Order: sequence, then structure tokens, then C-alpha cells
Amino acid sequence: MRGLAGDLGISADQIADFRKAVKALLQEGQVVLGMADTIALPPPGKEMIGRFRLAQRGFGFVIPETPADHGDLFIPPDSTGGALTGDRVRARVLREQHRTKRRGGPARSPFVGRIDEILHRSDQQYVGNLFKQGGSWYVQVDGYSLHDPVVIRDPHAKNAKAGDKVAIELIGYPDDDELGEGVIVEVLGPQGEPHVETAAVIRAFALAGKFSDIVLNEARKVTRAFDENHAPADREDLRNTLCLTIDPPDAKDFDDAISLRRIDEAPVVYELGIHIADVAHFVGRETALDEESRQRGNSAYLPQCVIPMLPEILSNGVCSLQEGANRYCKSVFIRYDAKGKVVSQRHCRSVIRSKKRFTYREAQAVIDDDLKAARKHAKTDPKYPPAVTMALRHMDELAKIIRRRRLKAGMIVLNLPEVELIYNDSGRVIDAVPEDSAFTHTLIEMFMVEANEAVARLFDGLDVAMIRRIHPDPDAVDLGELRQFARVAGHNVPARPSRSELQQLLEAVRDKPQERAVHLAVLKTLSKAEYAPLRVGHFALASEHYSHFTSPIRRYSDLVVHRALDAYHDHAQSRGGRRKGKRAEAILADPRCPDEPTLARISRHCSFTERNAESAERDLRTYLVLELLTEHLGEDFESTVTGVTVLGMYVQLDRFLVDGFIRTSDFGTEPGDRWRLHPQTGALQAQRSRRTITIGDRLKVQIAKVDPPRRQLDLVMIQSSMRPAARRRQSEGASKAHQDTQKTKKTKKTARKDRRSSRITK
Repeated sequence: MRGLAGDLGISADQIADFRKAVKALLQEGQVVLGMADTIALPPPGKEMIGRFRLAQRGFGFVIPETPADHGDLFIPPDSTGGALTGDRVRARVLREQHRTKRRGGPARSPFVGRIDEILHRSDQQYVGNLFKQGGSWYVQVDGYSLHDPVVIRDPHAKNAKAGDKVAIELIGYPDDDELGEGVIVEVLGPQGEPHVETAAVIRAFALAGKFSDIVLNEARKVTRAFDENHAPADREDLRNTLCLTIDPPDAKDFDDAISLRRIDEAPVVYELGIHIADVAHFVGRETALDEESRQRGNSAYLPQCVIPMLPEILSNGVCSLQEGANRYCKSVFIRYDAKGKVVSQRHCRSVIRSKKRFTYREAQAVIDDDLKAARKHAKTDPKYPPAVTMALRHMDELAKIIRRRRLKAGMIVLNLPEVELIYNDSGRVIDAVPEDSAFTHTLIEMFMVEANEAVARLFDGLDVAMIRRIHPDPDAVDLGELRQFARVAGHNVPARPSRSELQQLLEAVRDKPQERAVHLAVLKTLSKAEYAPLRVGHFALASEHYSHFTSPIRRYSDLVVHRALDAYHDHAQSRGGRRKGKRAEAILADPRCPDEPTLARISRHCSFTERNAESAERDLRTYLVLELLTEHLGEDFESTVTGVTVLGMYVQLDRFLVDGFIRTSDFGTEPGDRWRLHPQTGALQAQRSRRTITIGDRLKVQIAKVDPPRRQLDLVMIQSSMRPAARRRQSEGASKAHQDTQKTKKTKKTARKDRRSSRITK
């Protein structure tokens, strides 16, 4: 229990309360005592009730209503009981001993489930394509949530016709013998049209629609009440401070500006100012605006379509830090020494006037003294006075110092390529190009991370609960696939790697064929960052205290933090300031600082809306790229293997970064040659020819089949980049790495002790 208290950052004066809380949880059965006086969530029991989530390959997971140490319950394809994503189900928990360990691979939970009862069907609507076959009408639902068509009895009730994209509700659910039955609730338009497919994704993921008149009128009212030329007495006047914004060329909502000055007050060298749009000034608590933004949770950025969290009159208007306009902000000033170590920080409410709006490439060109390129990428008047140029170069200097400091602390940096889609006038994808890689992206990222940390440190020092952005250490159970990938690349990964050990792995495969696949494996290994009012750090950023504060225009979690900052400023300024303890009590009592249960509910909701918006963006992006690839059937593309299974392999097309699948029957090997998964390396190996295919391999593939509505891409292997002999050598190297792993088992206790001492305390 003492170790757990240390991991959770429980101070000495809180230990007694912590023990009482753990005792209460033990009595309620919400936690159990494990080995060596450890605390764990209870085992799953004989049955589990929760929400079902169906996966593309037919299996699924039950997300339990009551947390258990097992986590989500795996449901095999033949045990789903006809459940669909979102259904509330009762599942029988079964133990399968052979699942506990895979030779040479990751340990797996011994528990699987079988859905015995669907307690409540989801009220989810589905979208799909209407077609007629024989004398009957059907809808083939987009994606993989329903594998079989849905019967439609009366499509003419909504004047629908074959080839329309429609939204339906199920009135009869599919089973082993019969198709599901649905009713058309809306005709979205002709299938395949970009605006129709966008509307379909918005409907399928239940993203928000237009703002109500009540919300819009409220936004208009607070906008009209804003006096741009007035600087309230409680705001620091920074209108003469050189503040800049750096954003994408198509940005409209500018929620962060930066300033920097070099000073000589030993040990201080730099003072960085991060100025964030004061959305809390315009969106009051418990208003229609507040309720709408909370429900949306965040803005959703779909291809060529933005669904904003706030009405545009705010997000693109009085909240946006536009060039030359006076705007209200929450400002954080952080002072650094020559090595980028934080010396001090302060917070204030402010009014600023951005002197220049830069795009990323424009700012980079100015730093590089390429004014011709800068003017090419400019969106405003391309004038660069010496003071602006010098400020940018000092920002570049400080950002690189901060990055070196964070890398030394263990920050994980993944080198995963991104592409920018190119559209024609009708909104169809016609090509893809590598995404802009200017260092100014990293510059802004480093400064925003510093601001988010500063705010989290502030509330931690006050002992006031707040929504944090947490990213726990990777779970040893989840590292099996990564360890396989590392062995294939000739490297060992400990059972519980430290940040530095992950950094060493990433550096070892840099610029090698396995780089993309190993970096993808690390990404999959790292847990998804989420929101919670817990004192848990951010593993990937090597940050002990982290929150989200820098994007209140597009994230509700940040707006909650801004309101807490208002409470902090008001209570810090009242009566000439208060002692820390008294001030914390006053802030805790302030309604702008919700209690922990409320923060937990808001956090869960924001985490869900964030994941949902990301899934919608990914889904539509995949559709648009696959639609383009229907015009390239039979053409060859360079690709990288990103995963292997007993059925085949997953590859990613280098040009479009879209994933496809190649079945073993399409590997192009000798007739009768069978493929199997090597138990130690995790690679696919042909039994007769001894050829080996593993992650990171470079392939030339041919597009065999494209099904955009089902988000499915089938490929055929044309050429591999590796000769069979070379493959055998790699396999032998991986086997040697596995043997080395076995030899180190005797020293595991010492290794764990060393790693614990090097790990940053959460």
C-alpha cells in the first residue's frame, strides 16, 4: 500500500485518509488485496454486464460497468449472440488456460466471454446504401457494424431510390436465421458524393448538427457586449507586447499566441509568454452555450468539414486571437535558465494584440532567412520587421533547448509519417502529399506542453483537484507484440521498459526498414491518453503534472480549467491575497471548481467525445482515399508490413497511409506452400520455401479489390524487398535475441530495481 501511495503522489499528511479510503473500497468489494499486500481490481467473476463493442473481424469486447482487473472481456466471433456495438449485454465469463501464455509472445488474459443475453439494444442509427435485389429492398450498412444487409419493407415512404445513402433504425435485429429489418428515417443523398458521405459519417457517429437559435442568440449577445477597446482593471495590458500566432494556413480559430524576451537576470535567460483565448469570459457556467459546448465536448475536424464546439461568431470571432485585434486571454509566463529548466512561473488575465499571424511554413522560412518562401506561404501582409524576425529566432532557439531537456527526461517521440490529402473542386481526393514537417510545428508543441504543465503544477501546489490529461505507464501485459517486433529487429525489450529503454529501441531502428512498424507498435503499446481528475503523469511526455489548458475554443476540458483559473485569480487578488491554505479552501468552495465526482463525469464524457470525433475523422478519411483507389485497380504501390496473423498480413500503402490486407493465398508463393506464424519471432514463415515475412518488410503490392462503403482494401503481393536467405538470417538473429532474453531472466530482480530508480516519480 505504501508503494501505491507513492505512485499516486499521496503526501505524508494524507496517508491516514488514503488508508481509510482503501479500507472502504475493500469493504465495498471495489478492490481486493493481491499478492505481497498489493491492491487490485476484483477478478471478473462468473458473469459480466457491460456495453458491447464489435470489431471488424467479427469478435468483440464487453466493456464492464463495474471495473475488474481483467479489463474488457474478449468475445470470440462465434459467441457474440447477435449483439451489436452499443448494446448492453450479460456475458458468461469462461476461463481458457491455454490463453494465459503464447510461446514467444505476449501473455493473454485467461478469460473469454460468451454473450448469454442482450439486456438493452442500442438506439444507434445506421447509415448505408439502398439497393434492390429481386423484388426486395435492402440497405448495406457502411463499415463493419452489420455484416449482412438489412431488409427495408417500404423505401418509398421517404421517396428513397436505389443508390441513395440513407439513415435507418432497426426494428428487427439479425440472428443466425434471419436478416435484420430497418426503417428509413432520412435520405441523405446519392451515395458516393463527398458531401453525402460526410453527412453519413456525421450521422453514424452522432456528431452534433447545427446550433439551436437559443445558443446562437446567446453567442450574439455576449459578442455584442464585448468592447474591444476596453482593458478591464483586473487584466494585465499586453497590447504593446510582441505577440505572434503560428497556425496552419487554413486555420480560422486562433486560440494561442506566444511572446518571448531574452533577459539577463541570472540564472534567468528567457521569459516565455503563452497567451490563450479567454473563452470562459464569454461562455458562462450553466448557460445554453455552456450546456451545448459540454455536450459536444470538442470540435470535430473531418476532411474539409469542421464541426465546432462553439458557434463561429465566437470561435472565429471575438475569441480568436486575430492579427491586429484586441483580445482577452489567460496568460502564463515561464522563466527558463540556459538549459531550459523552469526557474519560475506566473499567471494572469490579460488583453493582447497579436502583431503577426504566421503559418507554420512561413514562420520556418523567416527563421531560415528565406523571405521568398516566407511570402509564398503568408496569409497576411508579408512584412517581417527585425523585432519579429529576432523573436522568431529566439523562439526557435528556446524550443530546441526545451526539446533537448524533455528528451533527456525520457519524452517519447514517434516518427510516423503523415500525409495531406489533395482535393478537387467537388471535394474528391485526387492525391496525397507528405505533410509539412517544419520545425515550427514542434516549436508550438513544446511551448503548449510547457503551458499545460505550468497550469497543472499550479493546481497541484494548491492541492485543488482539476481535470488532468493523464497517460499511464504502459502495461506489461500489452508489451508482448512490441517485444516480438523488437526481437525481429534484433533488440530486447524488458518486461516493463523505462522511457529511456523505449527511446533506445526507437533510436536503434531509425532509418531502417523496421522503423515505421516498430514505431507503430510502440504507439499501440502506449495507452490512450485521456482525461481524469487523477494525479497521474503523462508517460509519453515524461511529465509529472499535466493538464489541457491551451485550446478552450475547441476542447471543453480546457474551458473547465480556465474557469478554475478565474477562481484562482479572484481569490488571489481579493483582500490583497491570502495564505496558500486559505486560498485553496476558497478556491475549493468556488462553484467554478467542480468537486472530484463531477470532474470525473466531465472527464469521461470529454474522453468519449474526443475518441468519437477521431474515429469519425479516420473513417471518412479512409472512405475518401479508398474511393480514389477504385480508379487504381491493378496498379502497383510501395508498402510496409505493419502486422501479421495466421490468415495473412496487414500492410500500409506508403503514398496514402491507408491499410490493406493480403491473405496468405495471395502471397504468390509456390503451390501447396503453407505459411505459419513462427512461435518465437512472430513472423510468417513458408514451410517449403522457408521464406519469411515480418513487420517492417518492404513490399510492392497490387490493388485487387476496393470496397469503400465497407472500408475494405484487398491487396496482392507482387514483390518483396528481401531474399529468402536474408530472411532466414533475420529470423536467426531474432531467435538469438529471444535466447538472450531467456538468459537474462536470472537478473530480472536487479534490472527491475535499476529501472525503478531511473523512472520519474508520478
